[in-house]
Amino acid sequence: MKNSALLIFFLCSLFSIPAMAQQLEVGPMVNYDRTSFNIPDSSFIVIGGPGGGSEGSRTTGFETNFSVGAYGTYYFHEHFGIAAELYYTETSATEFDDNVFKSLNFIPYITAELWNTNIYLNLGGGFAYMLDTPMFDGDYNVNEEDIQSFDIPIKMAVNYRITDIITIDLGIHTSATRVVKDDITRVHHYLGIKVPLNRILSKG
Repeated sequence: MKNSALLIFFLCSLFSIPAMAQQLEVGPMVNYDRTSFNIPDSSFIVIGGPGGGSEGSRTTGFETNFSVGAYGTYYFHEHFGIAAELYYTETSATEFDDNVFKSLNFIPYITAELWNTNIYLNLGGGFAYMLDTPMFDGDYNVNEEDIQSFDIPIKMAVNYRITDIITIDLGIHTSATRVVKDDITRVHHYLGIKVPLNRILSKG
């Protein structure tokens, strides 16, 4: 946690340099997250696929958490850009008691505006490193060797951009891989804000 906080602070310090190109915006971000885990559920079967069917899954109850970090977006066209987020977050769920995954996440993504509305669609995927993983002391039995140190988060979101002031972000971060082998994936539904600090400082 201490190392990730120092890294985020260093990035935000770099972002405060006013001599940035007008196509680039960088600054801090914070998300209000509703987090859970997806686990296999043998009570129903999903039909389809090479084997004709597979075991379904369910979420384990949503808990409130926050993500804090930094972002950057480069608008290479009036309506299109490439972006990335680096943030710290925690993932927990109602059914998992005090079992919490703490992670540092890096997600590059593309962003595209819809018809001059200031509404952008975002899609991307990245890499997450688990800074701390739980022991699963509750009823859910997990072998320690099955807990993974990495996963691949996918970002799907829509945001509303008030140029040079703030971006409001609504979306989902979900795992493409499992944080517990053959068993558990993370999911975050979130509402976030991003502040283009370099743009604000350049106007001062």
